[in-house]
Amino acid sequence: MALEDIADRVFETDMLVVGGGLAGCPAAIKAAESGLNVILAEKAKTDRSGSAGAGIDHFMGPFPEDMTPADWLKTIKELTPSVLNQKTDFADPNYVYRIYVHGKWTINEFERLGASMKWTDGELRPIRFMMGGPFLRVHWNNVKPDLAKAVRKSGVNVLERTMIIDLLTHNGNVVGATAINSRTGEYIVIKAKAVVIATAACSRVYNPETPTHWIYKFNYHWCPASVSGDGWAMAYRAGAELANMEMAGRGYRARDDKVLSWGNVGNEGIDSKRFTWDGEERTRRRGFQKNTRFDKLEKEGRDDPQYVSLHAIPEDFHKRIEVAYVDERLVSFKIAEDRGFNPRTHWYELMDNRANQLHIPPGIYVDGNFQTNTNGLFAIGDTMAGGHGSSTCVTSGLLVGDDMQKFIIDLPEPEIDEAQVESQKQAAMAPLTVKDGTSPLELESSIRYICDRYIGVSKSEGKLREGIRRLRSLRKKFLPQLMAKNPHEQMRCLEVRNLMDIAEVHINASLSRTESRQDHERIDYPDQNPEWDGMLSFQYLKDDEMTFEMRKKGTLDMNLRVEKR
Repeated sequence: MALEDIADRVFETDMLVVGGGLAGCPAAIKAAESGLNVILAEKAKTDRSGSAGAGIDHFMGPFPEDMTPADWLKTIKELTPSVLNQKTDFADPNYVYRIYVHGKWTINEFERLGASMKWTDGELRPIRFMMGGPFLRVHWNNVKPDLAKAVRKSGVNVLERTMIIDLLTHNGNVVGATAINSRTGEYIVIKAKAVVIATAACSRVYNPETPTHWIYKFNYHWCPASVSGDGWAMAYRAGAELANMEMAGRGYRARDDKVLSWGNVGNEGIDSKRFTWDGEERTRRRGFQKNTRFDKLEKEGRDDPQYVSLHAIPEDFHKRIEVAYVDERLVSFKIAEDRGFNPRTHWYELMDNRANQLHIPPGIYVDGNFQTNTNGLFAIGDTMAGGHGSSTCVTSGLLVGDDMQKFIIDLPEPEIDEAQVESQKQAAMAPLTVKDGTSPLELESSIRYICDRYIGVSKSEGKLREGIRRLRSLRKKFLPQLMAKNPHEQMRCLEVRNLMDIAEVHINASLSRTESRQDHERIDYPDQNPEWDGMLSFQYLKDDEMTFEMRKKGTLDMNLRVEKR
């Protein structure tokens, strides 16, 4: 059977970019500018899609371009504890180095594309922000519309409201993907020499930070449509390696994240203050490592609730935080006003010791060129293991798009297996044929409950095995009963299938790592296993079963330098 008889539409391209956010748009633009035929598939609208759709207020500023790998490695190790260190601990350090020494080039490229990082007075505004590294304060409330305009101007074929279902493979190569249009219901086949995944991380296997009432099931800190694990799941099913999938993000969050954008608490070198419920100022607790003062408070019963206060921050710094609200959480002003809440004087209740996302360490493992172990498949931005944040997204997208011309040369012409296309179509269309089944949100909520209850932060073998049992029961009984009344609900059903796969990888990886390290805490294995020092965990499919493997992480190439572009 010919492809045209299976699919409603068939496209052919050099490069397919999956996801039109801060990573996907720059990648598509740069590849198109180099002369490649590029398709960008975005399941929402590119103008406001992704976690930066409502705006963003900070961007990691450039490290010196002439900084050698040795000097750079020394510098970031001095920033402990920081996200920078976490990235180098759980990722290929070569791509991390390339991203941070290409910062100046990135700033210039964005200026050229019309998405300037300059402040309203035409100047760059460097700050010291939270993690200790060089940062720029950017006024990016319209960064996505600006990028979407640049994408269209570059000649990229943008397929909006188009969700990628699965990747197509042939002889170990990724050769394209299948998709549906969430408005028309069209089934689409895209033949591509290379596929770049830029679909963000995954948070929806856990409930939102707060509140947890049914009506707030999509009230996430990041864009909920972007954190359904689509890219991770499709790469995993296509044979790509995931990494660090046992590492669930944890730490302090403001219990009401709509009144305070948590990323703005620590600001420009002046930090918030934290208190116990009876008013004692307390030190921070970073990651898994507990300090003696925290242990003492816990034994005294004064650990929770905890509070954060911004009262000690000078007025001019409050005004800078307000600029950040304009870019990310403008509605926060209205919510606070309606509640009689004064951000300058009131205390915010914190929640701690709870996993609520998979981000930073976990993701698709890539090398220094953002290539996966599967030929023809690349991953950028938050989709990468160790990748997180606007700087990672923007620069990795620009780099992979700029380099794609040389990668394409070595990739074969895509050959499509019609049987594989038909199989993926049957799986994608199945929910439309179910008349009295399970709603996608109902099953998704059950997945989140299992992750909250049986994985979370403090793990043990008994809890994990019970979680696996329950997940497999859901998969067997309710996944085939997913019901969709229209193409939009069909998209939600496909998201739930992806979440099911990621949750299963997450819980099995958590069971396989029999130690405690960083954000992975096993009550029954409280110590680090020295045999796993300097190692990364990998998760991949072998004979349709998840395989867990520990391998030495990559080493930084000391001969790397900023490429002249």
